[in-house]
Amino acid sequence: MSTKITCLIIEDEPPAMQLLEDYIRKLPMLELKGKFYDALEALEYLKKNAVDVIFLDINLPALSGLEMAALIPKEQKIIFTTAYAEYALDSFSFHVVDYLLKPVSFKRFLQAIQKLQTYISSPVVKEAPVQKQDQLLFLKTGRTVIKIQFSDIVYIEAHKEYLCIHTTQQKHLVYKRMKEMAASLPGSFVRIHNSYIINLQYAKKMSQQMVEIGGRELPVSAGYKDIFQQHIQQHMM
Repeated sequence: MSTKITCLIIEDEPPAMQLLEDYIRKLPMLELKGKFYDALEALEYLKKNAVDVIFLDINLPALSGLEMAALIPKEQKIIFTTAYAEYALDSFSFHVVDYLLKPVSFKRFLQAIQKLQTYISSPVVKEAPVQKQDQLLFLKTGRTVIKIQFSDIVYIEAHKEYLCIHTTQQKHLVYKRMKEMAASLPGSFVRIHNSYIINLQYAKKMSQQMVEIGGRELPVSAGYKDIFQQHIQQHMM
């Protein structure tokens, strides 16, 4: 990358501030433009100055990191830092590149910067809308073929060799593998567990460990947690 990535640190804990500053100075592609212990002071700086990425602590006095993120342009790239994992999904309602859990190791910091470089160098490609002829799913159940609208599917549950498709009206049991089903679904669907694929349109509440959907609380497994969070970020407006 020919030009440096400009950074801003907003962190109210001096040791955490110093750690991030040390990490940034270790990487020649980064340039630290400023550091603030208070979000309000940082907002004043950002009125006249632009940076590529903000390292933003969520737990700040007066104005929290999440509250500050809501006040700056949506396209501003942010790497959130915090000691509390439960804020992760809340943070993805913004243009979040990554989410660093304190204490941040240099290896984890470097992974976030590599992801940031990908974001900056790659143009944003919007997902193509599902065409009208692709809004239907035809599945064989027993000796009959059923037609299901993608928009009617709430979630899909694996039962050994079979899948139970929970729609807004009823359930359908079909002989199909989860991997094959996942490949045929449009962008509003995301796999959260070996046994579950959900339609985000019907999700009521989400956390690091579960999704409330269709009157049930479905688990988010560790193996799909990062993919799930990334999927949510990609579909935020």
